[in-house]
Amino acid sequence: MFSSILLPLDGSSFAEEAVPMAAAVARAFGARLHMTHVIRPMPGVGDGDASVDTDMKWRRGVREAASGALSEIAGRLRQEGLEVDADVREGEVVPEILGALEEEKGDLVVMTTHGAGGFRRWWLGSVADSLLRQSRVPILLVRPWDDTRDRPSDEPRFRTILVPLDGSSSSEVALESAVALARADRPTRMVLVRVVPSPLDVGTLYGIPRVRAGGEAARERKEEARSYLEKVADRLPTGELEGVELRVMEASSAAEGIIEAARLAAADLVVISSAGRGGFGRVVLGSVADKVIRGATPPALVVHPPED
Repeated sequence: MFSSILLPLDGSSFAEEAVPMAAAVARAFGARLHMTHVIRPMPGVGDGDASVDTDMKWRRGVREAASGALSEIAGRLRQEGLEVDADVREGEVVPEILGALEEEKGDLVVMTTHGAGGFRRWWLGSVADSLLRQSRVPILLVRPWDDTRDRPSDEPRFRTILVPLDGSSSSEVALESAVALARADRPTRMVLVRVVPSPLDVGTLYGIPRVRAGGEAARERKEEARSYLEKVADRLPTGELEGVELRVMEASSAAEGIIEAARLAAADLVVISSAGRGGFGRVVLGSVADKVIRGATPPALVVHPPED
């Protein structure tokens, strides 16, 4: 499934929290891991000789530091038996990462949701978001821990993989990657989730009891959703899985239901399509997936449907 994994780093401890996940996936698939650090142009540099000299010294220092950091990480991973290489590139971050993907024939990007700016500067709003929109390569996004002391010491495992589905073929493209990961890291439990709208709360104030409306319609929606999940589950290689669990979640939004399902299932990974039915009907890129990535605790693998 995955043979060449790209791991963008920026020298921050936040970005490096993606290293264990990238190593785990590389080990599971026997994939080559390529790390890249992009040095952005020095801001505020003029055209004079002094400015050019300052820029050259700055770039040389940053390049040496980046190369040293990458070499240290690569050496550690090679000792673990992984095939690893690294490079330092100069330019704008997203075009350079896309260039590295093409050169390395990368079929997966693993990165954190934030980089050097910490929690105030989200990669998800810039680098990762741009990559999701400009590349067809799946991206596995890892959320850094608020406190690194809380980070598990064990290598990441995929014991429970959650796959949100909405009834569309676009959402079902996530299944192939989820099954491949499950096969590579047995035993794995697969949780299939479909979210249906919550029944409306109807009533007035001043002590009049609220009434749950839409009971029959809600039951029909839940039965239809479960029937759909059962049909999808029948297509899975259940003999290669620890088990398949079906969850129909009632929620006010699709993203809210998926995030809650991931929490209840104690999911290690969410595998989600970048396009499906936004909310409960509208087809969009990034609406539900973006909210899930921002709100869910486990890492999220975002997979693109085939282009028409």
